[in-house]
Amino acid sequence: MRFLHPFILLAAISLVLPACGTANRLLKARPAKLTPFFEQPELARDGRRQFGFQKVWTTPDRQVEKAGLTKKKLHIAPVTLAYLRPVSKGLARRDIAIGGLKRHERGVAARLHKEFTRAFQQSPAPYYQLTDRPGKDTVVLQLALTELSPTSAKGNALTTAVKFVLTPLLAPLTSLGGFFTKGNIAIEGKMLAPMPGKASGKSPPYRPFFQFADKEADKLTLFSFRDYQSYAHAADTMEDWAVHFEEMTRARKGEKVRDSTSVTLMPY
Repeated sequence: MRFLHPFILLAAISLVLPACGTANRLLKARPAKLTPFFEQPELARDGRRQFGFQKVWTTPDRQVEKAGLTKKKLHIAPVTLAYLRPVSKGLARRDIAIGGLKRHERGVAARLHKEFTRAFQQSPAPYYQLTDRPGKDTVVLQLALTELSPTSAKGNALTTAVKFVLTPLLAPLTSLGGFFTKGNIAIEGKMLAPMPGKASGKSPPYRPFFQFADKEADKLTLFSFRDYQSYAHAADTMEDWAVHFEEMTRARKGEKVRDSTSVTLMPY
């Protein structure tokens, strides 16, 4: 019996997944539990089919919604780490405990802000124009990093070494080790609309009109240099989120925004 070469099989999967939303969702990370950052979590709904994010919330207040959608300026606030949970992956926790892995939450938060900023700067036709400060004519995007478990580079290096020892037939089984070595990252975001009235300081009062939350694990791949870097997969995910969010803001009403795929053939 002849078996498909693993690379051919993965290539076929990567081509089919974008068209098969159900299969793609099955390979995705399970949604993270919402934090207190996310307002009215009981009203959150599955947004993967329409928006590409696992959880979304839209205000039922039409006045607030209109106030957000009619503005054309956007201020991206610094990413908060106040709701970040402890590292969930056992191998990553062990590497951190023995000093073999450094935590870089602040660096990752800064990178997340940079990616969202760059997505709007490089967009061919952005709906919002970026501004450095909030104001009465400006929507505010707040982002929270809620989970961050780095990739176990040492674990992946060991898995790769084992692949060279096993026969070609058994080597794909080592991919099961990815369950323990994969990292993950989760965020929550909210878009705030300026409302009439006075608030403390110079900024107007703000109310949320759209919220979203998503969690991603390292993408499935036969080989990637990102597997041997603690936060490279997270950086790739943050770029995907940023581009995805910018596309969503300029999508026509009723237009679906496709989710990112959970499989990649890119080695870097």
